[in-house]
Amino acid sequence: MLFLDAQRTLQQFLAPLTLDEFLDRTLRGGVSRVDGAGAAGRVALLGPDPQALLAAAVQLAPRLTFHSANPLGSPPSLEGVTDAGDFRRRIEEFHARNYSVRFPELRPLSPPLAELARALEVLLHQPVSTSAFWSRGGMRAPVHYDDHDLLVVQLLGEKRWYVGRGPSELPNVWRSVPALVELGEHESFDVRPGDLVYLPRGTLHSVDSQAESLHVSIGFTPLTVRELLIAALDQLADVDRTLRITAGARLAFQLHGAGVERLAPPLLEALERLGAAVRTPGFVAAALQLRSSRVVATLAALPAEPAGPALELDTELVQASLAFCHLTGNAERIDFSYPGGHVYFQRGAEQSLLYTVNTPRFRVRDIPGEISDEARLSLATRLTEVGFLRRP
Repeated sequence: MLFLDAQRTLQQFLAPLTLDEFLDRTLRGGVSRVDGAGAAGRVALLGPDPQALLAAAVQLAPRLTFHSANPLGSPPSLEGVTDAGDFRRRIEEFHARNYSVRFPELRPLSPPLAELARALEVLLHQPVSTSAFWSRGGMRAPVHYDDHDLLVVQLLGEKRWYVGRGPSELPNVWRSVPALVELGEHESFDVRPGDLVYLPRGTLHSVDSQAESLHVSIGFTPLTVRELLIAALDQLADVDRTLRITAGARLAFQLHGAGVERLAPPLLEALERLGAAVRTPGFVAAALQLRSSRVVATLAALPAEPAGPALELDTELVQASLAFCHLTGNAERIDFSYPGGHVYFQRGAEQSLLYTVNTPRFRVRDIPGEISDEARLSLATRLTEVGFLRRP
């Protein structure tokens, strides 16, 4: 997916909200609702019959979750689901007992949703999750918050949302002692098919529905100041040995009594070194380049091209629809980071590599650069093996 394609995909999804408004203001603000008038593309995220799509996804049975603030009995079991008919009956049992059922990991089920999630990953350089919530009338969700931002699209029916007033506390994901959650002062609004809601992470909310309802949630966390700081620290640790020396060999003893204060001097010295590094021109840019290289490589691997005959110079190739990459490098080599890992190329292949990642369709012999035909075939074969390129 080219950068411009990602922008276009997100702009179509967000309309009438513009992509710039979303990135520059919405993601820095509070809860936001976008009217669904004319948003046919949003309603079709799970195809023309989302209930049938979800009810046929038997493979998701072990990973389904559920919730309700007003259940009518204990939840049914999800063990031993035998087929689609059995799966549908279990879902109906959940609904009969007033539970909303959450279906995770929907990207393999819906090309439009997979394309949208990938477009967000291309622009945010962060992983994106997808799920759907399916409920019947009369269900109320417990008050809760999510540890990531949410884009919620109503696909079927209507829901009333209740969201806490005031800015979110943006809680850390590792908070281990659960606190009592009460909605407190809040606002409410109704959503209909096609409506889009943005919820910052940590926003207290609840929903209820008077009739059957289904919505899709797209989860992500934009780059935070904490992650920016970590990226800078990682960059400095790569080049400054003093950040890699042992500091707390007696940590367990120190935590049982005096001695922890001995860790303060090296910590303060490291902070001073980090501050000086951040003020150096180009340091932050280099740190974020390397961070993106690592994040992109940790995304779910691209589907591999089915085994076929060896590539030839006249073989035509296209970029896989959900492929994208991030390029970094030094004087000797280029790091081609893609969802699933890294491939390293000699710096002499730069022109050829740039052509392949920026050209949607080409023949192997079209790859430019001062390289041999054998090298062209090798480059194309390697990018085909990792799923970035494929035969049309």
